[in-house]
Amino acid sequence: MHSSNQRTCTSLWADTHIFNIQANIIMSKKNLIFIVALVCGLSQNIFALNNQQTKDGKKHDSSTQQNVVELNATHVMDFDFSEKAFQEYKANPENDVEYFYCTQGPECSFYCGCNIGEQKASSTLKQQGKQNYKASNIHDLDYSTTWVEGAEGYGIGEWVEYTLPASNPRITDINIANGYVRTKKLWTENSRVKVLDVEVNGKPFARIHLADIYALQSVKVPHIGYSDRDNFEGKEPIRIRFIIRDVYPGTKYQDTAISEIFFDGIDVH
Repeated sequence: MHSSNQRTCTSLWADTHIFNIQANIIMSKKNLIFIVALVCGLSQNIFALNNQQTKDGKKHDSSTQQNVVELNATHVMDFDFSEKAFQEYKANPENDVEYFYCTQGPECSFYCGCNIGEQKASSTLKQQGKQNYKASNIHDLDYSTTWVEGAEGYGIGEWVEYTLPASNPRITDINIANGYVRTKKLWTENSRVKVLDVEVNGKPFARIHLADIYALQSVKVPHIGYSDRDNFEGKEPIRIRFIIRDVYPGTKYQDTAISEIFFDGIDVH
């Protein structure tokens, strides 16, 4: 629309000046054709310039949206944090009960090199008794804690953002424990995310579609992080923002919860 308006304004300018010229002097047909061609050329250059600005993302977001990857999360494993499951886990002498709710086992993982970083959120549900729902819960590698947004309704548009150092190893997988997974009852009663948008350093990056299942889900993503692993001086931190776009309503509460979003990747070993 912006480019078309400039073309129209330029044409009106040409018509006005041609009228004034004809009123004062008699011009040859050849000169008149030359002036019209000159004006049309100017209009085309303006139109091309505005198209270039639009392609660079200066005018609107449609160009950046073209880079967004649509991803469907895949099932990784079902959750079972019931008392029965805990007692069975505890009865095995090879298990350490401290790892019952952990996203990572005692063996080496991506988190041998991945930084926990810092997390902040657009809103957080008010603490209830000893239970808090702060943003850092979403990346503490503990399934028993959760981030819950604190906005009215289902929290559409609410977000949580990770800030990781530039030296963080590259991320290739995003793992999501969707909902309040500490118990199946809490998971059912609270809302879960259906569509989650991802931005990296302020730019749209991916849209994740999640199934409504009591299970860990995962998506593979284009590498997030710096490929040059030799020098991180002057490079900005990695900011990953997750934005709630649609939800599965809870049976009791509108509050939308995400227990964990953690990563897998490369550059660790």
